[in-house]
Amino acid sequence: MTAYLPRKKKAAAVERMKRAVCSAQSDSCRAMNDMRAPSLLALVVPLLFSVRCLAQVQAPFTLTVLHTNDVHAHIEESTKYGAMCSDKDKKNKTCVGGVARIKTKVRELKTQYPGALFMNAGDFFQGTAWYTVLKEKIISAVMTRMDYDYVCLGNHEFDDGPEGLAHHLLALQKANVTVVGTNTNFSEEPALRNISLPKSVTIKINNVSVGIVGAVLPETRFLSNTGKVTFEDEIRSIRREAEILEKKGVKVIVAITHSGYPRDIEIVRQVEQLDLLVGGHTNTFLYHGQGYPKENTPEGDYPTVVNRTDGSVGLVVQDYWFGKFLGFVRVSFDNNGKVANWTGNPILLNSSVEEDKGMLDLIECYKENVTRAISEVIGISKVKLEQADQVCRLRECNLGNLIADGFFSYYADRESSEPDLWSDVNGALFNGGAVRAPIPQNRNITMGHILATMPFGMSVVVMTLNGSELRSMFEFSVSNYSYEKKLGRFLQVSGIRVTYNLQYPRNCRVVSLQVLCRRCKVPRYEAVNDTGVYRIVTTDYITKGGDGYPKATNATTGGPADYSVLVGHIRKMTPVKSAIEGRITLLNGSQPVIIPGDPVTDPLF
Repeated sequence: MTAYLPRKKKAAAVERMKRAVCSAQSDSCRAMNDMRAPSLLALVVPLLFSVRCLAQVQAPFTLTVLHTNDVHAHIEESTKYGAMCSDKDKKNKTCVGGVARIKTKVRELKTQYPGALFMNAGDFFQGTAWYTVLKEKIISAVMTRMDYDYVCLGNHEFDDGPEGLAHHLLALQKANVTVVGTNTNFSEEPALRNISLPKSVTIKINNVSVGIVGAVLPETRFLSNTGKVTFEDEIRSIRREAEILEKKGVKVIVAITHSGYPRDIEIVRQVEQLDLLVGGHTNTFLYHGQGYPKENTPEGDYPTVVNRTDGSVGLVVQDYWFGKFLGFVRVSFDNNGKVANWTGNPILLNSSVEEDKGMLDLIECYKENVTRAISEVIGISKVKLEQADQVCRLRECNLGNLIADGFFSYYADRESSEPDLWSDVNGALFNGGAVRAPIPQNRNITMGHILATMPFGMSVVVMTLNGSELRSMFEFSVSNYSYEKKLGRFLQVSGIRVTYNLQYPRNCRVVSLQVLCRRCKVPRYEAVNDTGVYRIVTTDYITKGGDGYPKATNATTGGPADYSVLVGHIRKMTPVKSAIEGRITLLNGSQPVIIPGDPVTDPLF
């Protein structure tokens, strides 16, 4: 800047600028500039200062981001639907994903695009037998070797409590993987208070400062075991941190969030400093153009462009789930650090991507214990037990029916406490979000399938409540029903029939609710009486307030693990033939609800 030059050099610089300006103008203009020469320094100094400021974002600057989200402990390759690969699948080379393929593709792209950043938007924990058997130990082992640069937490990272998370965070810290926690406060939690998550970080790429913020949805306190950890609103916390970065001269800001696609769009819309948001939680498949696998239906464009009131744009990306794809986006910025152009798409990690040998060797070290646990055959299913595209969060699904029937039978099969009761329980319900993977047709059902489907190990318990409270639970089940959000609170049932009309206002959508009678010789469905007393089988996740349900005031504790109940039920019922039975009816006015792309409800599928 001229103000910091020695006086003689400053005068010379001004004179050179005067000559350069005058030489490009006509004689009359030159005369006018000569007359204004005494004030030219006032023009030159800010001009030189502006050029110096623009150097903060070299023109043009392109940022490359690779990303994953919601891998959910899919350490090994899986089927295109996220289930365990059979020997036949492997022989036919139809398996996809796995951390070894991610490792290979990331290494390749980081070599091709120097300065590329690799990010994960939460929920690497939970989802397969690998996690059920080995917990955070296996996640830490692979994540610290995958070349991640920046990550945020997901709600499932808290599933084994603050203590389990603490070990994982220390491992990432040691491996120089930065966990950004803009809206997360550990200060009141004893197991985590000595671990510090930065509110933001700044990195230089090609002499350009790039700021990174990260957040997890505040509802995590209802979804997992968070102890005394607190979570601030994402928009408020990210905006505050973005303003701090902006004051420091950082013009390119990227967010990593585990909040869900609709919320991500809102975050980018309201925080004008954000250029790119790498998201997770809703397991959303985004794609630009054609060429995506037929089993995946894009829910939006990749990247999704968010137009803001100030005329700027921000971009939102997400990478589906289970490591099937690797997100790949390149964003170019103009001289002012504003998004100018972009390109990219999720990259399918199929058999054409070689699995990294070093990662395979690492996995092999842990595999024996997992293999022993998952190889046990439980039964066989003559039908496909569905959970593709998370349908159990949107409608009745036959896998949900099987699980709920298992819960119900576990208690109903016991000897009744009174002679005139055929069962001590009326029915069963649980949140559809607990169903994590499908079970294939005409194959042995192994313990591995069970643990992939129900990895959480929740206790199966009985709650006692009145009819009004039961009805309120079903109202809450669809209070925020959305094809995009696919909220896990949607209830799957056994011994219960419910009809919803989504055209009605919230808290008025339950048109009909029936449960099986208990004090009857021939079981039949009866309308729920608001003052009646009902005993319903569920999980301790629900009774403890999971997914936002009210905490149960009268519930048993210490029940069997959910997956062990399912194992017993399948052994009893094999071969399994679970069907869609009309337990749950969804209406939109007088018409049945159609879920786009769903083979059961969409006539155009």
